Amino acid sequence: MHSANSFRSQEGNVSAGQTVRLTLRLPGTWVQLDPNRPDVTTERIRSFVTLAIGRADELAQARQDLRQALGLMLEKAPAAAALESTFLCHEISPGSPTPIAVSVFSPADIHMSPAVGTGPGTVIETFLAAMDVLGDSADWTRLDCADGKAARRWRVTETVVAEGAADLPLRSFAADYWRTVPGSKRLVLVTVTSPLADIPQTLLHLADAIVGGSRFASA
Repeated sequence: MHSANSFRSQEGNVSAGQTVRLTLRLPGTWVQLDPNRPDVTTERIRSFVTLAIGRADELAQARQDLRQALGLMLEKAPAAAALESTFLCHEISPGSPTPIAVSVFSPADIHMSPAVGTGPGTVIETFLAAMDVLGDSADWTRLDCADGKAARRWRVTETVVAEGAADLPLRSFAADYWRTVPGSKRLVLVTVTSPLADIPQTLLHLADAIVGGSRFASA
């Protein structure tokens, strides 16, 4: 399934005000949730939940809970993060449900000055240098993308979700990609998350392929 995300770039070789789209090549069946289109997103959430859980009457509460959780996920995204879209995977291949979420953020104040020029390699090196100054340079890896570069870091976290259940934490996988915008000093953030923390290398390979194959195109 071919999905896209868009925002306005105002730097470099892209004309001021021109809308460009980060296009993600997503294998399998996905749904796109757009916080700027609440009516469409509400209907897509409903369809996704029905597909994921089923229509049985006894599952009505489970469907309602999941719809509410997905709605809150979008509502609580900080405005400064500029969430553009979240893509939810139903299945990578037929009959194999695969809970993965890919979110794209385009915060307006993330641009790599004083980088010299707008070459993607230079922009990423400036980002990594800034992380080094902040003392946050560990574990970042450079990634080639179809029309740029990215810096990636991943982790597996454990969260205790119930009192007295410290021995049964909820484990999750997350990978963050700061990705260059062609012809600019801008960066967008792509995050990939999943509860399938027992197969982190498989998820990392998939996430790298998604971000590495992404491209920007005029809207």
